[in-house]
Amino acid sequence: MKKTALVLSGGGAKGAFQAGAERYAREVKGYRWDIIAGVSVGALNGAMLAMEKYARLMEIWNTISDEQVYTGGFNLLSVIRLLFGAKSFYSNQPLQRLLRQEFEPERIHADLRVGAVSLVSGEYVEFRAHDPNLEKAILASTVMPIIWEPVDISDEHRSMVDGGVRNISPIGDVLDADPSEIVIINCNPEQFTGLSEAPRDIAKIGLRTLDILLDELFASDVREFLRINHLVKQAQAQGVTLYHPSGRPYKYYECKVISPLEPLGDTLDFSQSSIQRSLQAGIDRARDVLGDVKRLSAGAT
Repeated sequence: MKKTALVLSGGGAKGAFQAGAERYAREVKGYRWDIIAGVSVGALNGAMLAMEKYARLMEIWNTISDEQVYTGGFNLLSVIRLLFGAKSFYSNQPLQRLLRQEFEPERIHADLRVGAVSLVSGEYVEFRAHDPNLEKAILASTVMPIIWEPVDISDEHRSMVDGGVRNISPIGDVLDADPSEIVIINCNPEQFTGLSEAPRDIAKIGLRTLDILLDELFASDVREFLRINHLVKQAQAQGVTLYHPSGRPYKYYECKVISPLEPLGDTLDFSQSSIQRSLQAGIDRARDVLGDVKRLSAGAT
């Protein structure tokens, strides 16, 4: 029986690209997701898709704004707060309220896998649909260090942040489910691009640094996966089986990677002008990668 896995990377507001691309894959190409793995905004998008709240996900992206995601910023008040022990420049309480409102674990139908990293142990931890702390894990996976405050998921998993810090594209999280095909939707172009001007404050410097770090992790992760996948296919054509150091045989996976052709903008820019560009870019790029000529409007549900 064919099983299809969806892998969703991080990217903050650029996650609108994922929503557009996934919608095209599902509505036009007929994809159905048996396994969904996500980190950061990919964890949020992935949870909504696993609950099959497709129309609601598009509604959220089509109406979202900065105020519905976070409050605060880099200013005198935030600096004073940091001097007195605050752990972040911004508060993500609006996002917490949105997640609490939308999360319905009983509606999860796909094999959902969400990743977060512990600042205590340094370990990447995968949480699955049956985990009683899944809602907190999803929130923790969205936490960009310094920008938002780390989340204590449980006594065992404390001070958890964005899973993308160690696993920007959680390809490995889906392989043990033995999928037939993997679709990876990334929020950054395959070739990382420079800025027109340098970041102007410490918060933007931190965000830019995180973007560079996560992009390199993703590029390295995908490059290695595709390299091994290609070698496995070549070997199979010659009747040869390649083996992992653990002793298990490597398997060839049908794989599609959907990435934007150009940068999508600021990670924290949830303005509708930016969101609509990203949604449409996701639709257009999915059409390029997956084929077909049907056009979808980003604003339609």
